Amino acid sequence: MAYKIKTELRDVGAQVKVQVREHTFLADEPVRLKGTDAGPNPVEYFLSALGSCLSITAADIAKHHPEIKLKKFETEINGRVRRFSDKTSKIDQITIKFNLDSSLEKKREDAFIKSVIKYCTVHSSLNADIEIKYLFPEGEP
Repeated sequence: MAYKIKTELRDVGAQVKVQVREHTFLADEPVRLKGTDAGPNPVEYFLSALGSCLSITAADIAKHHPEIKLKKFETEINGRVRRFSDKTSKIDQITIKFNLDSSLEKKREDAFIKSVIKYCTVHSSLNADIEIKYLFPEGEP
């Protein structure tokens, strides 16, 4: 499966229009960072993608295992951004707190969460060597 996302920088604060299939949404920065706070910032979307993927993976695993009755599956994700002296930054720590209500006893619940982590595409991509190709406009280096 391949994904195609289109982004367009708008001339309003730090707004970016994002197009994903038929979905359009905004990314922005808070006002204190010269944005208009019209939407989550890219790091918040990144962490949201992780939580969403974990949740969808949990639902998928439970759907294929009738013995797992999943009444609630929630994540609370905290990300810490480290800023460097050269003005670059990166997320250097992510903490994921799971909160679920299921038919499983504690030991099996922990195994279920470990399976969710293992099969979550976004989580698996965090530690993977991902090849990124950059295509510059013609005439650019």
